[in-house]
Amino acid sequence: MKRADVVFSGMRPTGRLHIGHWWGALKNWVSLQDLFPCYFSVVDWHMLTTGYADTSALQDNVREMVLDWLAAGVDPKKCVIFRQSDVPEHAELALLLGMVTPLSSLENNPTWKEQLQELAKTKASLAAEGAQTKYAENRQDATYELRTYGFLGYPVLQAADILLYRGTKVPVGQDQLPHVELSREIARRFNNAFGGVFAEPQSLLTPTPKVPGLDARKMSKSYGNGVDLYETSESLKKKIMGAYTDPARKKATDPGHPEPCPENPPGCSVFALEKLYADEAFVPRRRAECIAGQVGCVACKRDLLNYMEPSFADFRARREAYKAADVDAVLAEGGRKARAVAQATMDEVRRAMRLK
Repeated sequence: MKRADVVFSGMRPTGRLHIGHWWGALKNWVSLQDLFPCYFSVVDWHMLTTGYADTSALQDNVREMVLDWLAAGVDPKKCVIFRQSDVPEHAELALLLGMVTPLSSLENNPTWKEQLQELAKTKASLAAEGAQTKYAENRQDATYELRTYGFLGYPVLQAADILLYRGTKVPVGQDQLPHVELSREIARRFNNAFGGVFAEPQSLLTPTPKVPGLDARKMSKSYGNGVDLYETSESLKKKIMGAYTDPARKKATDPGHPEPCPENPPGCSVFALEKLYADEAFVPRRRAECIAGQVGCVACKRDLLNYMEPSFADFRARREAYKAADVDAVLAEGGRKARAVAQATMDEVRRAMRLK
């Protein structure tokens, strides 16, 4: 009998969530939980693949992230919210899947290669600076050493995360398709060796609008250019008023370049955020006003704040209704539900591999 579709997704607890997480993932999770059985995991073991050098804030980050999930509308009555490390079957299945995963598949993983390239650039930059400070030495010697077994093998753990819950749909953006394809390859190799235990997971492509950082680069925790979901009125104002616009505009009456173009290659971060938060009628009007030099950047930022602040105020109110104890209870209950499913899956896996 064909099993029903199941959605699996997760996030690493590496710090405060920003609006890129809302538009890229959480907004979609809230919709999916009404359509499918969903498992949303705090993948704390995945955090260790790159953040093993400092785990001092890990438990705080777990609680803060789940508080953001709950405030965003991820509902533990509609889905299973759990912590990866509370379900040891993740590690067992990852070990067993690793037995059939070729080393070449992991070494050709685009993320692995890109991260190592970034590592090389960072080390070269630090070497050029002489690594004279203790901070630079620590970064060079510990945080950026990614040639580890855990980081190379994280796609195997990722495949275990999905397959453990019979995940058939994995919500991703276009850039993450290779990750799901590798999980499909691992499932296929296991099935070929031991029988049809797993359905091959399918990518569930989701619309992920580009959310620029305050400096016009991609919004990222590592760049420090994000707008957190839990901004106060004061911090939101400070960030938006300092956001990147059009450096060529010296006066409010100068013609502007709100979107990427030769004169302003990254485009204006403020206008990009207006396209997400303002009403549909406002956006084309503001584009025309900017190009004609009929509105200044400061006025434009104030308009953006007027659009953003109500949703941030609503989020703050919802988040403040939850406490750390609520997070602990949600994770405990979610862990029990997740582990029951995981144990049933592993029972079948062990039988298929003649381990039982």
